Amino acid sequence: MLIKTVSAGTGALWLRDGWRLFARQPLGLSAMVVVYLMMLFVPALIPFIGIAISGVLAPFATVALLAACREVDAKRAPTINLFVQPFQDAKVRTPMFLLGMINAGLVLIVATLGALFGGPESAQAPASIQDIPLDALVLQLVLYTPVLMLMWFAPVLVGWHRLTPGKAMFGSVVACWRNKTALLVYGVVVSLMMMASSAVVVMVVSSLFSSRQALSIVLAPLALVLMTLVQASFYPMYKSVFETQ
Repeated sequence: MLIKTVSAGTGALWLRDGWRLFARQPLGLSAMVVVYLMMLFVPALIPFIGIAISGVLAPFATVALLAACREVDAKRAPTINLFVQPFQDAKVRTPMFLLGMINAGLVLIVATLGALFGGPESAQAPASIQDIPLDALVLQLVLYTPVLMLMWFAPVLVGWHRLTPGKAMFGSVVACWRNKTALLVYGVVVSLMMMASSAVVVMVVSSLFSSRQALSIVLAPLALVLMTLVQASFYPMYKSVFETQ
């Protein structure tokens, strides 16, 4: 397996290719993203241990969603059984569980450091996005970036390439570092796309309706479409960065 270095412009192409996958199976991929989100957010509602459970399940959910994108790329319809497969193979289940435990531990460490150094206002839930302190956002970004680099490609390297969690995290960091410019372009394009589409929808809906409920009804499916598009772009990202010999 080779880790390639792609050009900066490839970051925008990942989103384009993700759109092509979404266009093939808009309902199927959206349903898979809903299942993916439920696997991560439903356990997080459990007090005290919920975040840890979500951290453990995150690699399983990630591999399953990439498998769904792979099915769409092969012109097959994805099914919910893809979320069961990573748990069925013992050779994959054990290292994936270990990777999830490491991920959960890192997330808890980041949350703890954020609470310690973010000040007392960071422990209070903000009423809106505008109320979130900028310094708290920057702190969380700085703390979580190393975790993102470790876990960005690690689940697929463990689940599909049978690497150990340690080698998979090392390979993920190397892949992220070699392609940091493309990932930066990708992040900027995704951010601009989300802000622009949300602003247009809010402006149009607000000019037609004065009800907040109407705005929520329109924004909810838009958020799902944007989330599905972003998630679908991870598969072409993986394909362009890793080459299996």
